[in-house]
Amino acid sequence: MHAELDKVLQGHSAAVYCLYYEKQIKRLFSGSADQMVGAWDIENMEADPFSVRIEQAVFSIEKTADHLLVGQGAGGVHVIDERSKREIRHLKYHNRPIFQILSHPSKPYLYFLGGDGILSIVDSEAYALNWSLPISEDKLRAGLTDASGELLFIGSSDGYLRVLDTNYYNVLNEIKAHKGGVYDMHWLSENELITVGRDGHFRLWNLNDRELTQLDSVAAHNYAIYSLDFSPSGKVFATASRDKTVKIWHKENLRNPLRIERSKGVGHSHSVNVVRWIGENKLVSAGDDRNLYVWTISDS
Repeated sequence: MHAELDKVLQGHSAAVYCLYYEKQIKRLFSGSADQMVGAWDIENMEADPFSVRIEQAVFSIEKTADHLLVGQGAGGVHVIDERSKREIRHLKYHNRPIFQILSHPSKPYLYFLGGDGILSIVDSEAYALNWSLPISEDKLRAGLTDASGELLFIGSSDGYLRVLDTNYYNVLNEIKAHKGGVYDMHWLSENELITVGRDGHFRLWNLNDRELTQLDSVAAHNYAIYSLDFSPSGKVFATASRDKTVKIWHKENLRNPLRIERSKGVGHSHSVNVVRWIGENKLVSAGDDRNLYVWTISDS
């Protein structure tokens, strides 16, 4: 595999923590410690006129049909009308950062994962709080549902991966998945989950009757892995790490990644906090050096 840098998008004045890609209109949103939500026209590789200032660092971004949801450092979630760029609601169900906002695939629910260890289940239409559940004494960092939407997986900074049902939100199973936090996760196949964490490993898990069994463990980076994302086809995935590198992995070959780092030419100068695919061969990475790097990934 080969990575070619297409563009460096500049505009943030502090670390970039999150990315959200709206593929229908090819618009990329970025959230930063500079308290800004930026937007980028990916087709033309330039800044989009849309931008919103939030009075806290931005840690998470999610999109509903009509609204942009922005999770910030003091535990608030700002609901923004994308057309008018006006804030229509400010939800305050937490007192520490919102590390992820997750939509249920079929039910009208949003999940807020808080740095206070609390999971909030919120009505996605009225934005009313339905339940507030203490899950961990440490930060909730990553969440994911299964294809049916019947199960919710939550990774936290205590290193545990927990499985909850989405009817009554009972904890069905919990397993110590990483030494340190579980920072991101994704489905590798229908019954195989991949997680990344503070220990620099990614781990593969088999889900069988709501029980998780570890299949493999790969020492993937020298330091914490903050983000994981699969290409649209699912054939390859990218990992982003505090070790300043991005790695690209073939799903069928978990031991021979493409390594993108500054020592080999062009790359990040500081921690890489997030990666997002914006096409089958297009990847965006961002981190503490404040820039968004747009890459073309090819097999040649």
